[in-house]
Amino acid sequence: MRITVHSRQSLLDIALMACGSVEAAFAISVRNGIPITEVLRPGDELEYAQEDIMDKQVVAYYKARNIVPATEISEAENAAAPSGGIGYMAIGIDFIVS
Repeated sequence: MRITVHSRQSLLDIALMACGSVEAAFAISVRNGIPITEVLRPGDELEYAQEDIMDKQVVAYYKARNIVPATEISEAENAAAPSGGIGYMAIGIDFIVS
């Protein structure tokens, strides 16, 4: 079976949508010869097999509600914290407490 990658999707998003569990990312990674951390391009197609599906109820839920998870960080989000996360922020400068 094949699934088409949408904008800002990671391999974990694909695994959840196609197989019902992020654990399936390992099988999809091996099946497609790519690392788990691979930055996917919209329009790419990835292969997965029936045995990779771990939770059919989750797959059916996502499909019925047309849910397409996309959690890859965008360029705008990356620009908001170019050096990293909370460990690199200064209170009142980049980390605002309200």
